[in-house]
Amino acid sequence: MQTTNSRTWSMGRLAQAVKGRDRRQMSRGLTFGLLLLILPTFAGCAIFPVSHTGSVQSLPKPAYAANGMELVWGKDVKAKALAMIRNSHTRIDLDMYELSDPDVIQALNQAFHRHVQVQVVLDATEPHSTGTGYPALQKDGIPTELIHIKSGIDHVKMLVVDNDVLIGGMNYGSSSWENNDASVYIPHADGQFQAMFDWDFRRASGAVAQAPVTELPLVTDGRIGEAMVTAISSARKTIDMEAFDLSDRDVIDALHQAVLRGVQVSILVDPTQRTYSESGVSLLQAAGALVRYYRPYQGELMHAKIVDIDHGRTFLIGSANFSNQAYTYNHEADLELHDVPEFAAALETDLHQELARGTDDPLKEKESTWT
Repeated sequence: MQTTNSRTWSMGRLAQAVKGRDRRQMSRGLTFGLLLLILPTFAGCAIFPVSHTGSVQSLPKPAYAANGMELVWGKDVKAKALAMIRNSHTRIDLDMYELSDPDVIQALNQAFHRHVQVQVVLDATEPHSTGTGYPALQKDGIPTELIHIKSGIDHVKMLVVDNDVLIGGMNYGSSSWENNDASVYIPHADGQFQAMFDWDFRRASGAVAQAPVTELPLVTDGRIGEAMVTAISSARKTIDMEAFDLSDRDVIDALHQAVLRGVQVSILVDPTQRTYSESGVSLLQAAGALVRYYRPYQGELMHAKIVDIDHGRTFLIGSANFSNQAYTYNHEADLELHDVPEFAAALETDLHQELARGTDDPLKEKESTWT
């Protein structure tokens, strides 16, 4: 797969995008304008759960797939993690970029002292993990390792308890739960999640360890970017996306091509990453995609990394930002799921709500209107 440094967009492609811009933007503009007009009518229903004041964050309720998996958002991720830890029987393994939440740390300590086997891997560069999580766990006697990733970070967010897994984009920091972010709970998961943790724990402790072979639904490291491009290229009708950082040129090019072949592309981007995402956002907007920046309620982040293709036909969620750094250097873990319309409906609820109250120019509006 080509990297940012190896690919440049041709002026011909940009001209092609601009040529079709008026027709597409008129259609999208009418659709989005109608959305804004009907929002008050639907404010109390599940389609667009927008508060009357516009100042209260309302993340989707947990969504349940037919195979028992759950998509959980915001504070529900914390509740699910705590329930898993407190109900553990034999083993808890946590592979986490940021860990500083005192409730999670206390629950791990309590499980350890009732003789559950607890092991933790934390990124060696994340200041909250190294300053709060690591010393607290070490003090409690819990086996904890800091992992160093060459030229990158251990960006995984995965909790394995007995045979169940909670994995996605949510960190376990003291304020992480306020972010617009989600994780997936998988009951009775297969052993590859445990194998990935064991690999991380062994190499973090200095042992020579061979990387496990993973298969769907787990997608890791350099395979994630390829999976993203393949999924986007397969879209027939819709692509719905929430992106903390949207800067990988292969992903942007695939989205651009999707718009040009008539796929309806809707994307919500975090404003704090505008420096990295701006060029891709501009190109996609010019082509006719609906792309807006998230408007925070109380300073939280739009931290999710989710792509939904054709209303749940393919659904990707995990730790990896849509960036060359994530796909090339970091240690990341995503899920590639298929036939999960329940998850797609939850994402669409959140996405359309936040697109409606989002902004096209976060720098202009930040000081005067954001809370």
